[in-house]
Amino acid sequence: MEVIFGILLGLAVPVLLIGGIIYLIMRLRSSNPIRVSYRAVLRTYFYVVILVSIGLAGGGISTLFKVGFAEMFGPEFSYGSIYEEHRWEQENAYQRQLDARTPDYPKSAADFEPRTLEEEIEFTQKSTIINGVTITLIGVLLLIVHIFGRRRVETVEEKSDAHRRLYLVIGLVIFAIVTVVTLATGLPEALRYAILEVNPGEESPGGALSVAIVALPIWLYYLVVTLKTIRNN
Repeated sequence: MEVIFGILLGLAVPVLLIGGIIYLIMRLRSSNPIRVSYRAVLRTYFYVVILVSIGLAGGGISTLFKVGFAEMFGPEFSYGSIYEEHRWEQENAYQRQLDARTPDYPKSAADFEPRTLEEEIEFTQKSTIINGVTITLIGVLLLIVHIFGRRRVETVEEKSDAHRRLYLVIGLVIFAIVTVVTLATGLPEALRYAILEVNPGEESPGGALSVAIVALPIWLYYLVVTLKTIRNN
């Protein structure tokens, strides 16, 4: 979930700025005067929150896919970072035991016992499920409310105007980049995981693949709707 939401936020700001500049230039070159209406601002608000809501819901669903991959192919398929962190904690625990021999070393630090690898995996999976379900519900709720609000505000003519087309193109670009990046990251990792003899945690394609699986149909939806909208004008 963190991957897709971070990418969406990182891409949405520059894409929206570029789209706004292009729209402003087009209006300046036209004969119509530029007027900022509350209706246009409200539509922009709905479009932006819809994109963010899709990112939230998609990120939540992708975390659940990540858990599913871990159940099907093993925890290391999705939680490679846990293995690295566990090895680091073991090294630190060993170093603390060595430092505990010094008289001034605090006893509480020496007695610290990190979780076992199995406990870390179980804790992470449960946390991932809780986060995934919660974020998905929040994203879906926001999406439903704002889609309903947008439909109440938009007229029939506005469903294919420049404002609407700009929103579709921005969504298309964002989810196209998310899909391509995660596929390009996840597929090679999955092939290395399946073909090569790797140590647990060295290859962990579950996170990237789960995002790609969710982002791909969203990308295709925006592509189909954008082409249909442009073809009808």
